[in-house]
Amino acid sequence: MKIYDISRRISEETPVWPGDVGFSWRELSSPGAAPWGSTCFSMSAHGGTHADAPSHVFEDGTTIEAASLSAYLGPAWVVELPGLGEVGPDALPKKALGVARVLFRTGGKASLSPLAALALAARGALLVGTDAASIDPEDAEDLPAHRALLGSGVALLEDLDLEAVPEGVYQLVALPLRFVDLDASPVRAILIADE
Repeated sequence: MKIYDISRRISEETPVWPGDVGFSWRELSSPGAAPWGSTCFSMSAHGGTHADAPSHVFEDGTTIEAASLSAYLGPAWVVELPGLGEVGPDALPKKALGVARVLFRTGGKASLSPLAALALAARGALLVGTDAASIDPEDAEDLPAHRALLGSGVALLEDLDLEAVPEGVYQLVALPLRFVDLDASPVRAILIADE
Protein backbone atom coordinates (compact mmCIF):
# COMPACT_ATOMS: atom_id res chain seq x y z
CA MET A 1 0.00 0.00 0.00
CA LYS A 2 1.29 3.48 -0.90
CA ILE A 3 -0.03 6.61 0.82
CA TYR A 4 0.06 10.03 -0.84
CA ASP A 5 -0.33 12.95 1.54
CA ILE A 6 -2.22 15.46 -0.60
CA SER A 7 -2.54 18.13 2.10
CA ARG A 8 -0.71 21.44 1.88
CA ARG A 9 1.76 22.14 4.66
CA ILE A 10 0.44 24.78 7.06
CA SER A 11 2.84 27.36 8.39
CA GLU A 12 3.06 31.11 8.73
CA GLU A 13 4.19 31.16 5.07
CA THR A 14 1.07 29.35 3.80
CA PRO A 15 -0.68 31.60 1.26
CA VAL A 16 -4.27 32.58 1.93
CA TRP A 17 -6.99 34.16 -0.17
CA PRO A 18 -6.76 37.98 -0.13
CA GLY A 19 -8.48 39.24 3.00
CA ASP A 20 -8.33 35.88 4.83
CA VAL A 21 -6.49 35.37 8.12
CA GLY A 22 -3.12 33.69 7.72
CA PHE A 23 -1.85 30.97 10.02
CA SER A 24 -0.11 32.00 13.24
CA TRP A 25 0.66 30.16 16.44
CA ARG A 26 2.16 30.67 19.87
CA GLU A 27 3.34 28.66 22.81
CA LEU A 28 1.05 28.79 25.87
CA SER A 29 3.49 27.43 28.42
CA SER A 30 7.15 28.22 28.58
CA PRO A 31 9.59 25.36 28.06
CA GLY A 32 10.66 23.85 31.35
CA ALA A 33 7.69 25.31 33.25
CA ALA A 34 5.73 22.06 32.94
CA PRO A 35 6.51 18.53 31.79
CA TRP A 36 4.48 19.14 28.61
CA GLY A 37 4.12 21.77 25.93
CA SER A 38 0.97 23.51 24.81
CA THR A 39 0.37 25.68 21.77
CA CYS A 40 -2.55 27.51 20.19
CA PHE A 41 -3.11 28.77 16.65
CA SER A 42 -5.40 30.94 14.56
CA MET A 43 -6.12 30.78 10.84
CA SER A 44 -8.87 31.06 8.26
CA ALA A 45 -11.01 27.94 7.97
CA HIS A 46 -10.13 28.13 4.26
CA GLY A 47 -6.35 28.06 4.79
CA GLY A 48 -4.44 25.22 3.15
CA THR A 49 -6.28 22.06 2.08
CA HIS A 50 -9.88 22.41 3.20
CA ALA A 51 -13.51 21.37 2.77
CA ASP A 52 -16.16 23.99 2.11
CA ALA A 53 -19.69 23.75 3.55
CA PRO A 54 -22.86 25.12 1.91
CA SER A 55 -22.89 27.99 4.45
CA HIS A 56 -19.79 29.32 2.67
CA VAL A 57 -22.02 30.55 -0.18
CA PHE A 58 -25.61 30.20 1.05
CA GLU A 59 -26.91 32.23 3.99
CA ASP A 60 -29.14 29.36 5.15
CA GLY A 61 -26.70 26.60 4.14
CA THR A 62 -25.55 23.89 6.52
CA THR A 63 -22.26 24.28 8.33
CA ILE A 64 -19.28 21.95 8.17
CA GLU A 65 -20.27 19.96 11.28
CA ALA A 66 -23.32 18.69 9.35
CA ALA A 67 -21.22 17.43 6.41
CA SER A 68 -21.89 13.86 5.35
CA LEU A 69 -18.57 12.16 6.11
CA SER A 70 -19.22 9.42 3.55
CA ALA A 71 -18.50 11.92 0.74
CA TYR A 72 -14.93 12.33 2.02
CA LEU A 73 -14.15 8.58 2.17
CA GLY A 74 -13.97 6.17 -0.71
CA PRO A 75 -12.74 5.64 -4.25
CA ALA A 76 -11.60 8.84 -6.00
CA TRP A 77 -10.29 9.49 -9.50
CA VAL A 78 -7.34 11.84 -9.96
CA VAL A 79 -7.83 13.40 -13.39
CA GLU A 80 -5.75 15.90 -15.33
CA LEU A 81 -7.84 18.98 -16.12
CA PRO A 82 -6.40 20.55 -19.24
CA GLY A 83 -6.16 24.21 -19.99
CA LEU A 84 -5.87 27.43 -18.12
CA GLY A 85 -8.61 29.59 -16.69
CA GLU A 86 -12.22 28.52 -16.60
CA VAL A 87 -13.04 25.06 -18.01
CA GLY A 88 -16.49 24.51 -19.50
CA PRO A 89 -18.50 21.26 -19.61
CA ASP A 90 -17.27 20.33 -23.10
CA ALA A 91 -13.64 20.44 -21.91
CA LEU A 92 -14.20 18.09 -18.95
CA PRO A 93 -12.33 14.81 -19.41
CA LYS A 94 -14.83 12.01 -20.09
CA LYS A 95 -13.37 9.91 -17.27
CA ALA A 96 -14.33 12.68 -14.80
CA LEU A 97 -18.03 12.26 -15.55
CA GLY A 98 -20.10 9.65 -13.77
CA VAL A 99 -17.68 8.99 -10.89
CA ALA A 100 -18.53 9.64 -7.26
CA ARG A 101 -15.33 11.48 -6.32
CA VAL A 102 -13.11 13.33 -8.77
CA LEU A 103 -9.95 15.28 -7.92
CA PHE A 104 -8.66 17.63 -10.61
CA ARG A 105 -4.93 18.09 -11.06
CA THR A 106 -4.63 21.47 -12.79
CA GLY A 107 -1.25 22.77 -11.70
CA GLY A 108 -3.31 25.30 -9.73
CA LYS A 109 -4.29 27.05 -12.96
CA ALA A 110 -7.78 25.88 -13.97
CA SER A 111 -11.22 26.47 -12.52
CA LEU A 112 -14.67 25.13 -13.36
CA SER A 113 -17.45 27.01 -15.06
CA PRO A 114 -20.87 26.79 -13.37
CA LEU A 115 -22.09 24.61 -16.26
CA ALA A 116 -19.15 22.20 -15.79
CA ALA A 117 -19.93 22.02 -12.07
CA LEU A 118 -23.60 21.30 -12.82
CA ALA A 119 -22.58 18.60 -15.33
CA LEU A 120 -20.52 16.85 -12.63
CA ALA A 121 -23.40 17.09 -10.14
CA ALA A 122 -25.91 15.79 -12.72
CA ARG A 123 -23.68 12.78 -13.44
CA GLY A 124 -23.62 11.69 -9.78
CA ALA A 125 -20.57 13.35 -8.22
CA LEU A 126 -20.49 13.19 -4.41
CA LEU A 127 -17.25 15.17 -4.11
CA VAL A 128 -15.18 17.40 -6.38
CA GLY A 129 -11.64 18.42 -5.43
CA THR A 130 -9.03 20.66 -6.99
CA ASP A 131 -5.39 21.54 -6.51
CA ALA A 132 -6.27 25.18 -7.21
CA ALA A 133 -6.92 27.61 -4.37
CA SER A 134 -10.55 27.79 -5.50
CA ILE A 135 -12.84 25.84 -7.82
CA ASP A 136 -13.96 29.26 -9.12
CA PRO A 137 -11.84 31.78 -11.03
CA GLU A 138 -9.97 34.21 -8.80
CA ASP A 139 -12.11 37.14 -9.99
CA ALA A 140 -15.49 35.39 -9.48
CA GLU A 141 -17.56 37.61 -7.20
CA ASP A 142 -20.42 35.27 -6.28
CA LEU A 143 -18.58 31.92 -6.57
CA PRO A 144 -20.94 30.31 -9.14
CA ALA A 145 -19.14 26.94 -9.33
CA HIS A 146 -19.23 26.72 -5.51
CA ARG A 147 -22.96 27.46 -5.63
CA ALA A 148 -23.57 24.88 -8.35
CA LEU A 149 -21.73 22.11 -6.51
CA LEU A 150 -22.66 22.86 -2.90
CA GLY A 151 -26.25 23.67 -3.92
CA SER A 152 -26.47 20.21 -5.52
CA GLY A 153 -25.18 18.46 -2.39
CA VAL A 154 -21.68 17.86 -3.80
CA ALA A 155 -18.84 18.09 -1.24
CA LEU A 156 -15.93 20.34 -2.18
CA LEU A 157 -12.20 20.05 -1.42
CA GLU A 158 -9.81 22.85 -2.40
CA ASP A 159 -6.07 23.48 -2.43
CA LEU A 160 -5.06 19.81 -2.67
CA ASP A 161 -1.42 18.94 -3.38
CA LEU A 162 -1.67 16.52 -6.32
CA GLU A 163 1.69 17.28 -7.93
CA ALA A 164 3.22 13.86 -7.20
CA VAL A 165 0.05 11.81 -7.78
CA PRO A 166 -0.34 10.03 -11.13
CA GLU A 167 -3.77 9.92 -12.74
CA GLY A 168 -5.78 6.95 -11.54
CA VAL A 169 -8.12 5.57 -8.90
CA TYR A 170 -7.26 5.78 -5.19
CA GLN A 171 -8.97 5.51 -1.82
CA LEU A 172 -9.57 9.04 -0.48
CA VAL A 173 -9.62 9.95 3.21
CA ALA A 174 -10.13 13.69 3.85
CA LEU A 175 -12.31 14.27 6.89
CA PRO A 176 -13.30 17.80 7.94
CA LEU A 177 -13.16 18.65 11.62
CA ARG A 178 -16.45 18.97 13.52
CA PHE A 179 -16.44 22.75 13.88
CA VAL A 180 -19.80 24.12 15.03
CA ASP A 181 -21.11 27.05 12.93
CA LEU A 182 -18.10 27.25 10.58
CA ASP A 183 -18.36 27.39 6.78
CA ALA A 184 -15.22 25.29 6.15
CA SER A 185 -12.60 23.12 7.82
CA PRO A 186 -8.98 22.24 7.18
CA VAL A 187 -8.51 18.55 6.33
CA ARG A 188 -5.61 16.11 6.34
CA ALA A 189 -6.21 14.52 2.96
CA ILE A 190 -4.59 11.28 1.84
CA LEU A 191 -4.88 8.98 -1.15
CA ILE A 192 -4.19 5.28 -0.74
CA ALA A 193 -2.98 3.25 -3.72
CA ASP A 194 -2.81 -0.54 -3.83
CA GLU A 195 0.67 -1.64 -4.89
